[in-house]
Amino acid sequence: MKICHWCHEELRFILGRGYIHRQGGIYAMVCRACGWKGALYPSPTACPQCGQGHELRDDHCARPEEAE
Repeated sequence: MKICHWCHEELRFILGRGYIHRQGGIYAMVCRACGWKGALYPSPTACPQCGQGHELRDDHCARPEEAE
């Protein structure tokens, strides 16, 4: 099992896409307007919770923790 270096969620490996978050997206996003966070696939262009597009930002990409 691989864990995301940034958010510590479990990651899955999909051939042709690489490591993804639980919701299916490579990029975790955050809405600065309402606080929504998620990693949907495909990445939304507007917040799925409040609809704001100009406040939706990439937070981080899926990155597996390095083995110690």
